[in-house]
Amino acid sequence: MSTSDLMENLREELTCFICLDYFTSPVTTECGHSFCLVCLLRSWEEHNTPLSCPECWRTLEVPHFQPNERLGRLAGIGKQLRSQVLQNVDKQGAYGRMLAATKVSPDDEQGVDAFSIQCHGINRVHLLSEAEKHHKEKLQEILNLLRKKKKETQVILSHEKERVILCKEETKNCKQVVAFEYIKMNQFLKEEEQLHLQLLEKEERENLKKLRDSEIKLTQQVRGLNKVIAQMEALCRGSVSVSPEEVKEALNRSEPLLLQCPETTPTELSLCRITGMRKMLKKFSTDITLDPATANAYLVLSEDLKSVSYGGVRQKLPDNPERFDQSATVLGAQSFTCGRHYWEVEVGNKTEWEVGICKDSVSRKGNHPKPPGDLFSLIGLKIGDDYSLWVSSPLKGQHVREPVQKVGVFLDYESGHIAFYNVTDESLIYSFPPDSFQEALRPIFSPCLPNEGTNTGPLTICSLNSYV
Repeated sequence: MSTSDLMENLREELTCFICLDYFTSPVTTECGHSFCLVCLLRSWEEHNTPLSCPECWRTLEVPHFQPNERLGRLAGIGKQLRSQVLQNVDKQGAYGRMLAATKVSPDDEQGVDAFSIQCHGINRVHLLSEAEKHHKEKLQEILNLLRKKKKETQVILSHEKERVILCKEETKNCKQVVAFEYIKMNQFLKEEEQLHLQLLEKEERENLKKLRDSEIKLTQQVRGLNKVIAQMEALCRGSVSVSPEEVKEALNRSEPLLLQCPETTPTELSLCRITGMRKMLKKFSTDITLDPATANAYLVLSEDLKSVSYGGVRQKLPDNPERFDQSATVLGAQSFTCGRHYWEVEVGNKTEWEVGICKDSVSRKGNHPKPPGDLFSLIGLKIGDDYSLWVSSPLKGQHVREPVQKVGVFLDYESGHIAFYNVTDESLIYSFPPDSFQEALRPIFSPCLPNEGTNTGPLTICSLNSYV
């Protein structure tokens, strides 16, 4: 390796990465790289945290560095050595040029030596010049790359600023669209509400007219009966014997009245169908499973704890405090002390069933009526062709045209709201008056007892995961 190459390597080792000059008061960071103290501090001042090494970009937890006095002394020696070498090269170059101007004999050994020295000096200067040129070219390449990167970054920065404006504008437009759509939906629902209320008012007027007409008719029948009854009572109380003609006349008057069959007037109201009800309720879908520890010993639960039926044979199960011992009932494993929850139960063609919500503290022993407020349930009952639904707390019933095959149960704990829905025709069955819940609530299920070989089907909790 030539002297110029060695000098160049030495200079690179003793040069600060930041200022590209010999070290001045060098310091070494924790990652092992060295810089001039002033250069390092200035670099950290110009950049935001976190602090990092200017050479390897490693993040430094704290601005910690150690003075490197030995490296500083070496840099000073290297700087002086380079200066002296360059001075010697300049002198040798001048001396060589002087020799070249004179005529030297090829046989003169001193001339040959002088010529050799001149050439060696010229080569060293040339090599140093080429090295400096190479480094400048490298710096220029880096500078060009940095300028290109700066230009690209500025383009992206400008684009991002434009996107900020577009983002705000898009969000504003989207808010306006959403608000308008909800206004439209609210208006649509308001119109449907008015139509539904008007229909109910119309049906109320028709039902009231039927009832008044029936009332007038029945009142007339009562008056006719009272008149005939009074006449017959007078004949019966009289001391004078009653002739056959009078008896015959009384029978003729009473016969039409006896043939009359007073009947109650049927009234009907439209189903309370609410547009979008089920889609809205399914947003509060809750995965419900059965709690085996609460199931009556005669009940059979499916492996996935989603279905319950009456087995007919008492199973050997521990009589723990949580288990129902007389009622064919099982509770859901989930308990609720807050939030909104909705689930659906397939009741199928069962002739008797019960689903609902109860307090977690509901009595499990005996088969006594539950106190008001402990149980909120819906009971389906079919006797012959007559199908009715009953609700507890207090017990009340209503006749329905067709059996309910799938029941939706909704709980809003904070508002104290519990309601049952006919999933098939998406109508409201019954909504309990608002209550104030003070303890945990749990789902409750009863497939009820078989009825002469019927009502053996299960109650099944539906999966709502596929409903989005």
